[in-house]
Amino acid sequence: MRYLFIVVFVFFLMGCSSNKLQPEDIKKLQSYMIYQHPSSSLYYLALDDVKSHYPKTGFYPLEHNYDAFIARIALIERAKKSLELQYFIFENDETSIVIVQKLLEAADRGVRVRILIDDLLKKDDDNLIASLAVHKNIEIKLFNPTKFRKFLGWIQLAFNVDTLGRRMHNKLLIADNSAVILGGRNIENIYYGADNKRIFIDNDILAIGPLAIEAVNSFEMYWHSNISKNIKDIYNGDDLYDLNKIKKEVNNLIKIYEKHDFAKDLENRKLTSYIRNENIPLIYGKAKLYYDIPTKITMSEENTHTHLSEHLLPIVNNAKKSLIVINPYFMPNKKMIKNIQKLLDRGVKVTVLTNSLATNDAIGVYAAYSTYHKKLLKMGVELYELSPYSFDYIYKNQKYRKNKIPRSSLHAKTMIIDDDIFIIGSANLDPRSIKLNTEVVAVIYSKELVSYEKKIFYETIKLENVYKLSLSKRADVYCFGTCIPQDDTQIVWTTKKDNKTIKYYNNDADGGFFRRFTSNISRYIPLDKYL
Repeated sequence: MRYLFIVVFVFFLMGCSSNKLQPEDIKKLQSYMIYQHPSSSLYYLALDDVKSHYPKTGFYPLEHNYDAFIARIALIERAKKSLELQYFIFENDETSIVIVQKLLEAADRGVRVRILIDDLLKKDDDNLIASLAVHKNIEIKLFNPTKFRKFLGWIQLAFNVDTLGRRMHNKLLIADNSAVILGGRNIENIYYGADNKRIFIDNDILAIGPLAIEAVNSFEMYWHSNISKNIKDIYNGDDLYDLNKIKKEVNNLIKIYEKHDFAKDLENRKLTSYIRNENIPLIYGKAKLYYDIPTKITMSEENTHTHLSEHLLPIVNNAKKSLIVINPYFMPNKKMIKNIQKLLDRGVKVTVLTNSLATNDAIGVYAAYSTYHKKLLKMGVELYELSPYSFDYIYKNQKYRKNKIPRSSLHAKTMIIDDDIFIIGSANLDPRSIKLNTEVVAVIYSKELVSYEKKIFYETIKLENVYKLSLSKRADVYCFGTCIPQDDTQIVWTTKKDNKTIKYYNNDADGGFFRRFTSNISRYIPLDKYL
């Protein structure tokens, strides 16, 4: 009875919580779009004159994990006035510590540093975050925080899943209103190739020019939203770390990092040389930033008029020749299938690369997507799924791994339309991204950039890196709980290992018994809305 009383009491507190969010006035939010012109502060990093290409923005692709890390460090080190970071995950690991050290250095030289992090995974780090925010030039806010922290925070989340379960998934790093990095990566080892067990195949892009102004305006909207709370207003503890001791400890960790083989590998990248010599070769194109307003998480999921997906859909549906979709969480629904069919009927080639069961970190998502395998293949969609062994020939040659080869997982969120449109950002193709979470996406018009991204894509879908899905006539299949009954056709996963072609039938390739069994059970659980 005592435990029951505690649960009921907590539930009562949740109902009375001030975290019961209400929609804000959209006009008020739009008033924070205050910047009209980009700063030329970081234009000197480019090989040619960025200003001469106005209104186009210059882009440098960051598909390599190392380059994505190098670019972030470069912008932080060279910022003169301001830095804005907006992320879903900001982990407490080696790469994160390097970034924190660079941010502290920037703040010490007078740069205004503002950091906005989604609160979902930050409840145990309040005192560290609040300690960093003691610096006069550092402000830190948490998006959609729970009123109760740590253990009770998870209880509050459970009872308020319709509001607290909806998160800020945006990923931006902006320097001096002059340059921005956007794409799929958070701040954590796994996104930059610094983890020995797993590695995310991801994609970001460095943009120098007018797009940075659109990015900082979107940041301002989130920063000034009532849903974003200053860490100083959240954390009431008195056990703050001494800032000078934090700096000293971080600097000691950096000395260890600088001797590490990972840091040495970064020095050998072309981008490191380009930055050092201030001659980054940019690809120019017009671009537009699309983003959800922060109050999306407080509105009905059916109120879609402000959703970025509603603005992107006409662009995608207008494809003339080809549509390439690269997304880790690809969950079709009836509406999506209908739109794809219209494209196919017009002669548009549709190709999809997503995670396999073996590489997907959300088995429920794969289960929901796999129910459309045969439908998509019969329609004529080319389907590829990432292999956990993709690009292992690269990782074998990296000294710091000591012959440990990480398992790959797809995390990139991009689209390539025809020969001239490249879309990149934080949005997955699942109900959570479309209806629940907030996202940010850039649409870039550039034939040269699309040509480059297509080369990367076709390199990625070589059979050594993926499974190519196809249909064949059904053969007798003997399995227990690890495959789904088929009609007169069966799905075939084709890949290459050690230059040998291997085919898997009806069992989701290298997923393993447990994953197959879990995936098949998940098909019958109606959780699509929350995936």
